[in-house]
Amino acid sequence: MLNASALPDDVVLCDADSRGRMVEVLVSEFRTAFADIEYEVDTQTRIVNAQAFLQSGRRFVRLYGGLVLHPLTNDDALVFSLLHETGHHIARGRRFAGDPSLACDCLADKWACGAGARELRRRSGRILNLTKAFRSLDDILAPNDVGSGSASRRRSQQPQACWANFWSTRKSRLSDGGVSEPTDPCYFY
Repeated sequence: MLNASALPDDVVLCDADSRGRMVEVLVSEFRTAFADIEYEVDTQTRIVNAQAFLQSGRRFVRLYGGLVLHPLTNDDALVFSLLHETGHHIARGRRFAGDPSLACDCLADKWACGAGARELRRRSGRILNLTKAFRSLDDILAPNDVGSGSASRRRSQQPQACWANFWSTRKSRLSDGGVSEPTDPCYFY
């Protein structure tokens, strides 16, 4: 899961037809690029999130309404979110200890910005603008970043520390290429 917070009631969700068309195009591009994964959009919830999961042997990626319809979400933020969640299914390496069928967040991020973005571009022509994605996600996620204190900064500087729970650290490491290759099972789930 990228994030798991519900939007406050004072945030008015975007229900414009243009948003719906943009989301349909993105999901269609992902279905074409990654045909063995099923993509769903749940606009009935205000949860700011996206999720990868397995059900009956089938691989799913679901976007939730609080992220898809948030007025500050741009198409690059959705592309990054979709790539990240797809990366849970496709990235090789460290797995979640609680669900070994899914790659950890660190590897899902790394795959999204590298191999995933390249494959999406090759198959659909869609280019991920990471700077625009991060600006949009900053506006949405940073106010709820649980890693804003000094203790989290100390933890995130450890070589094998999981930085996935701290949006500001994730963004920084992805931007500067400082993504480590974790090897032990991930207990952050």
